[in-house]
Amino acid sequence: MFKKLLLFSLFALTINAQTVNSIVQKIQIKFASVSDLKADFTQKIISSMSDSPITLNGKFYFKKDDKIRIEISDRTILSDGITIWNHDQNANKVIISHYDSDYTNFSLPVIINSYPDICEKELVESQSGLTIIKLTPIDDQLNFKSALISIDKNDMIEKVEITDFNDMRFLFKLDSIEVNNKLSDQFFSFEASEGVEIIDLR
Repeated sequence: MFKKLLLFSLFALTINAQTVNSIVQKIQIKFASVSDLKADFTQKIISSMSDSPITLNGKFYFKKDDKIRIEISDRTILSDGITIWNHDQNANKVIISHYDSDYTNFSLPVIINSYPDICEKELVESQSGLTIIKLTPIDDQLNFKSALISIDKNDMIEKVEITDFNDMRFLFKLDSIEVNNKLSDQFFSFEASEGVEIIDLR
């Protein structure tokens, strides 16, 4: 009886691994077909030290290889994959620094193409229109505890929730995703107009 249970467990684990790997492959194939995307986004930082999460809403734009543009009410954050510009319209200043694909920046190429190779993968949920997989770092190459990746019916990532070692949760959700919009490279760089204070941290 024990041997049968053991064999069944091993069989179930093998099927789960094959299923998760198949899902990851579908996501990567889909992402390879996307040159750029735009979407509405919600970002939340949830901590046990705070009664309510820090929440941001706005527009998110991405272009390969790692260009991003984030627009919120009074701020625009842009990166060409090398440099990042944080433009505060109210203060009329821009902070310039080197781009870092840290997990808090939610780099799509890193999440989709790099993390699965250095994480254990688990299928958490699979139903019509929604699939959730859990990534757990195998070693200390990544400085977070786990990541939950939600995938829609079109094999596109719609939500990422990362938990760090202090149990802080970083959530990034995309809605109304549109792909292959022919966004220009200039859309992801910043030229300061006259009068804008420049703080260069590079």
